[in-house]
Amino acid sequence: MDARNPRAEALTDDSPGAWEEVLDHLAGVDRTYWLTLNREDGTVHTRPLLAVWVGGRPYFACGDGTRKARLLAGSPPVSLAVATGRLDVVIEGRAERIREESLVEEVAGAYPAVYGWEPVAEGALITGPEGAPTAGPPPYAVYGIVPETGYAFPADDVGHGPTRWRFGPQPR
Repeated sequence: MDARNPRAEALTDDSPGAWEEVLDHLAGVDRTYWLTLNREDGTVHTRPLLAVWVGGRPYFACGDGTRKARLLAGSPPVSLAVATGRLDVVIEGRAERIREESLVEEVAGAYPAVYGWEPVAEGALITGPEGAPTAGPPPYAVYGIVPETGYAFPADDVGHGPTRWRFGPQPR
């Protein structure tokens, strides 16, 4: 299975949703996402951020000096959540820093269409105008989430019930 075709499981008696429909919906959502990970002492650290979807995976940026970046070292388990008005979505998986320049460029190129923020890829980092208030000062490192489990809870009539998706090993 890949990031675009996970196995769906209905969480109620309603039919499960299609992950591709969730991806299509999330691709253009200009909402605040919430990233949760654990501090070194085991307490929870949750912060807002701006995420974009590229190749079926969520990506975000943050400055190296932020607490978020320090906690992200070592590809920790994370949870990323967003409420879109139609769906409440949670992605659980592992965060990884992206150093592949072509992917960093793709991620930088996704931000203007979604948020109006126009960062520029410079090698394995992105820079640009201030515009990511929760990311700290530029330059920004790019992180992706390798999804393990995804959930969608309908907030209106989307044609399916609450669904869990299980992802297999992910490339990249």
